[in-house]
Amino acid sequence: MTSPLPISDMHSFALHAAPEGVVLLREVDHVLRRFGELALHTLAPGDAGGYHLRAEADRVIFPLDGECSLRLLDLRPQSPSYGVHAVFALQAAAPQGVLVPFGVACSLAADSAARVLWLSTHSQPHAGDRPASAEELQRFLPAA
Repeated sequence: MTSPLPISDMHSFALHAAPEGVVLLREVDHVLRRFGELALHTLAPGDAGGYHLRAEADRVIFPLDGECSLRLLDLRPQSPSYGVHAVFALQAAAPQGVLVPFGVACSLAADSAARVLWLSTHSQPHAGDRPASAEELQRFLPAA
């Protein structure tokens, strides 16, 4: 069975509110094999970061406030979705989590103020962590 998501190994899942709050991730969800870092990022209107990939760290992103776009670019040569570019609207009003597999470059862009939570399997950088190259961006991203 093929995935309805454009990048192989990524995963998007709905979150459900309860009176005591929203559980973002549980051990039984089997999304991450290990825990490395949890970070809160605040985006101002118009903020747009560059595409960056982690060589060995899977990441999960959760929107907390506002709205932003999560832009993904699969830069894993062995992946069936190598070169695929995808954009996901993240809205705190429609809570979800998105798994960004290692080797997939990602960027956030905010039209309005937003806060997102990043969970990563590793906190330390790895030798292959890097921004996407200008050549990769030109080759795989749609013309602006």
